[in-house]
Amino acid sequence: MKSFRCRCIATLIGAAFAASAANAATIATFADPAPDGSTPLFAYDGSALTGGWSLGGLTLLTPGLPLVPDIANATFTMSPLTVNSVNGSVVLLSGGQIDFFDGVDLVFQITFDGASLTTPFGFGASEFAGYNVQFSGPNVPGDLSAEAFAFAFANPQGTPNDFTVTASFTSSAIPEPASLAALALLACAGLRRR
Repeated sequence: MKSFRCRCIATLIGAAFAASAANAATIATFADPAPDGSTPLFAYDGSALTGGWSLGGLTLLTPGLPLVPDIANATFTMSPLTVNSVNGSVVLLSGGQIDFFDGVDLVFQITFDGASLTTPFGFGASEFAGYNVQFSGPNVPGDLSAEAFAFAFANPQGTPNDFTVTASFTSSAIPEPASLAALALLACAGLRRR
């Protein structure tokens, strides 16, 4: 009977984990603020990817930052990312940092150990996405896991080895399930004692 109860609790905990993973929430997002390729967000020169936005018109929607209202004229900066390797249309980049501002104050920060860049001249979607991503900043909830971000490219200008692009942005995360796991372990331990 005890093992049946533990299996039931484990099944419920597993379902809760699956539900939380399936319900990843958008943290922040923006539509492409550039009207055309003449005002790019990113530049790639074959050795590095650089990016940022300091012009008006970038509306950062912040549904996953409960203390931050949407920002009408947000800006962002990114540390230059160097090229580690190139495999066809996929470029592997160094890690870096992206900072979002409400004009003056830091709103949201992304750090990542590395990134991939799909050049805008291949087939399929062209994007820049990070891995081993972490969100931080004064307005970011502390219980996030599985953080992810991606910039979807548009309006490429240039040649295959040297180009600029505009981009839209999305980021997501799921609630940290560690507290749920601890609860399951305590419940199973309690059943074992009985």
